[in-house]
Amino acid sequence: MNESDVRWMERCLELAALAAGRTAPNPMVGAVVVRGEELLAEGFHERAGMAHAEVDALRKLAGRAEGATLYVNLEPCCHHGRTPPCTDAVLRAGIRRVVIGMIDPDPRVSGKGAALLESAGIEVVVGVHEPACRELNRAYIASTAEGFALPARATPAS
Repeated sequence: MNESDVRWMERCLELAALAAGRTAPNPMVGAVVVRGEELLAEGFHERAGMAHAEVDALRKLAGRAEGATLYVNLEPCCHHGRTPPCTDAVLRAGIRRVVIGMIDPDPRVSGKGAALLESAGIEVVVGVHEPACRELNRAYIASTAEGFALPARATPAS
């Protein structure tokens, strides 16, 4: 992690905040694609059901992301939901390095997205500007914890 990583992650957070109030039950996520210090593209998850931030940014490059660095404030998803896995798009794009603000607390992802990218030979850095990333998505973190908690079992009355 370096000063540049923090600066680009701050931009991810600015982009993510543009969707405040429109992404539930999903998190607010921003993504920036950079080569060297040159901004190539940026995107954000505008609302639930629409393209995730990584896909939004990569689409704007139309195949010109080879060897670039992707910054994203939340770990790229690696499961099918309303949209395909973001990790698939990252792998297809030829990204060389992914800088992640925080691991996704959703147990369907939770470290698996980062591990998948690393296993494909991509350099992955996790935890850049993490407190700010967690603060931005504190409602998502709380709802994810509640949504995946096992309900208490009712005991039959005697």
